Amino acid sequence: MSINHFPNFRYHPDPVATGNVGPSTTACSICQQARGYVYLRDAIHPGREDYSEQICPWCIADGRAASALNIAFACSLDVDQDVPETALEELSQRTPGYVSFQGEKWLAHCRDVCRFLGDATLEQVRQASAASIAAWCAANDADEALWSELASDYAPGGDIGFYTFECLHCGLIQFHVDAA
Repeated sequence: MSINHFPNFRYHPDPVATGNVGPSTTACSICQQARGYVYLRDAIHPGREDYSEQICPWCIADGRAASALNIAFACSLDVDQDVPETALEELSQRTPGYVSFQGEKWLAHCRDVCRFLGDATLEQVRQASAASIAAWCAANDADEALWSELASDYAPGGDIGFYTFECLHCGLIQFHVDAA
């Protein structure tokens, strides 16, 4: 199946670009089809089986994988705002997750989950808006001095991760900052 028919993920619009879904000739363990892409990460589940590189994005998008294996893909537990249960279900059961140092944290704004855009570029961090910095400071009970310190130490692929999220309603760019 071509990329033109790739599933649409509301909260993770380009999991191939973010490195969480990749090309593969492996058949999906759910639908038994080799569709050209697999989820590269493991799922969130109580067991010890590793599901990385075994599930196609189509089975994530339609919820078959979460239902069949009793697993989640994106962690909805760290969403800080009052978000409807339907959005949390879509996030955890039908959205590819991402990897961060201490565990993913999905951000929310305007009473909805934000979409994950991937690791921030150095330019995105250096040119963060006052509203983005203020949102990070409020969410982390921190001040701009700490933001400045973390931002000045940031190098993509280094020991500090800046993960970019965008509000689907107002467009606010937010960052989840994590360290090794």
